[in-house]
Amino acid sequence: MIKPIISLTLSAVLLLGGCSSYKMEIQQGNYITREELALVKPGMSASQVQATLGTPLLVDDFHKDRWDYVFYLKAPEGTVQRSSVTVFFQNGVVRDIRNDVAPVTVKPK
Repeated sequence: MIKPIISLTLSAVLLLGGCSSYKMEIQQGNYITREELALVKPGMSASQVQATLGTPLLVDDFHKDRWDYVFYLKAPEGTVQRSSVTVFFQNGVVRDIRNDVAPVTVKPK
Protein backbone atom coordinates (compact mmCIF):
# COMPACT_ATOMS: atom_id res chain seq x y z
CA MET A 1 0.00 0.00 0.00
CA ILE A 2 2.89 2.39 0.76
CA LYS A 3 4.71 1.73 -2.56
CA PRO A 4 1.81 2.89 -4.79
CA ILE A 5 1.36 6.06 -2.72
CA ILE A 6 5.08 6.87 -2.89
CA SER A 7 5.26 6.20 -6.63
CA LEU A 8 2.09 8.24 -7.25
CA THR A 9 3.45 11.15 -5.18
CA LEU A 10 6.82 10.99 -6.95
CA SER A 11 5.12 10.92 -10.36
CA ALA A 12 2.97 13.92 -9.45
CA VAL A 13 6.00 15.91 -8.27
CA LEU A 14 7.92 15.16 -11.46
CA LEU A 15 4.98 16.01 -13.72
CA LEU A 16 4.13 19.25 -11.91
CA GLY A 17 7.76 20.38 -12.13
CA GLY A 18 7.30 20.73 -15.89
CA CYS A 19 4.37 23.11 -15.45
CA SER A 20 6.51 26.14 -14.64
CA SER A 21 6.08 28.97 -17.12
CA TYR A 22 8.85 29.70 -19.58
CA LYS A 23 9.73 33.36 -19.92
CA MET A 24 11.95 34.40 -22.77
CA GLU A 25 13.89 37.60 -23.39
CA ILE A 26 12.12 40.17 -25.53
CA GLN A 27 14.51 42.08 -27.77
CA GLN A 28 13.46 44.90 -30.06
CA GLY A 29 15.41 47.36 -32.16
CA ASN A 30 19.07 47.72 -33.07
CA TYR A 31 21.78 46.84 -30.57
CA ILE A 32 24.61 49.26 -31.29
CA THR A 33 28.00 48.76 -29.70
CA ARG A 34 30.39 51.57 -28.78
CA GLU A 35 32.76 50.34 -31.48
CA GLU A 36 30.06 50.60 -34.17
CA LEU A 37 29.05 54.05 -32.97
CA ALA A 38 32.68 55.22 -33.05
CA LEU A 39 32.73 54.47 -36.80
CA VAL A 40 29.98 57.02 -37.52
CA LYS A 41 31.42 60.50 -38.03
CA PRO A 42 30.00 63.85 -39.15
CA GLY A 43 30.18 64.13 -42.93
CA MET A 44 29.26 60.48 -43.63
CA SER A 45 26.45 59.80 -46.09
CA ALA A 46 23.15 58.21 -45.09
CA SER A 47 24.05 55.01 -46.96
CA GLN A 48 27.35 54.76 -45.05
CA VAL A 49 25.50 55.17 -41.74
CA GLN A 50 22.99 52.50 -42.74
CA ALA A 51 25.81 50.13 -43.73
CA THR A 52 27.47 50.70 -40.33
CA LEU A 53 24.49 50.76 -37.94
CA GLY A 54 21.78 49.00 -39.94
CA THR A 55 18.30 50.18 -40.81
CA PRO A 56 16.98 52.73 -38.30
CA LEU A 57 14.03 51.68 -36.17
CA LEU A 58 12.33 55.07 -36.63
CA VAL A 59 12.39 57.46 -39.57
CA ASP A 60 9.84 60.20 -38.95
CA ASP A 61 7.94 61.51 -41.99
CA PHE A 62 8.03 65.01 -40.52
CA HIS A 63 11.77 64.91 -39.74
CA LYS A 64 13.39 63.07 -42.64
CA ASP A 65 16.79 64.37 -41.53
CA ARG A 66 16.64 62.40 -38.27
CA TRP A 67 17.16 58.65 -37.78
CA ASP A 68 16.45 56.97 -34.46
CA TYR A 69 18.03 53.68 -33.45
CA VAL A 70 16.32 52.33 -30.33
CA PHE A 71 17.19 49.14 -28.43
CA TYR A 72 14.93 47.46 -25.86
CA LEU A 73 15.57 44.20 -24.00
CA LYS A 74 13.26 42.78 -21.34
CA ALA A 75 14.83 39.93 -19.37
CA PRO A 76 12.78 37.08 -17.86
CA GLU A 77 13.28 38.41 -14.32
CA GLY A 78 11.69 41.71 -15.38
CA THR A 79 14.68 44.04 -15.78
CA VAL A 80 14.59 46.28 -18.82
CA GLN A 81 17.56 47.58 -20.80
CA ARG A 82 17.05 50.58 -23.08
CA SER A 83 19.41 52.60 -25.22
CA SER A 84 19.01 55.00 -28.12
CA VAL A 85 21.09 56.65 -30.81
CA THR A 86 19.82 59.56 -32.88
CA VAL A 87 21.61 60.58 -36.07
CA PHE A 88 20.86 64.01 -37.55
CA PHE A 89 21.52 64.74 -41.23
CA GLN A 90 21.91 67.98 -43.16
CA ASN A 91 22.07 67.93 -46.96
CA GLY A 92 22.34 64.13 -46.91
CA VAL A 93 25.36 63.89 -44.59
CA VAL A 94 25.71 63.37 -40.83
CA ARG A 95 25.56 66.63 -38.90
CA ASP A 96 25.25 65.38 -35.30
CA ILE A 97 24.97 62.17 -33.26
CA ARG A 98 23.26 61.93 -29.87
CA ASN A 99 23.30 58.72 -27.87
CA ASP A 100 23.11 56.93 -24.57
CA VAL A 101 24.82 53.76 -25.78
CA ALA A 102 25.72 52.62 -22.27
CA PRO A 103 22.38 50.87 -21.65
CA VAL A 104 20.30 52.02 -18.72
CA THR A 105 18.96 49.14 -16.59
CA VAL A 106 15.61 49.77 -14.94
CA LYS A 107 14.29 47.49 -12.18
CA PRO A 108 10.60 46.60 -12.46
CA LYS A 109 8.19 48.36 -10.12
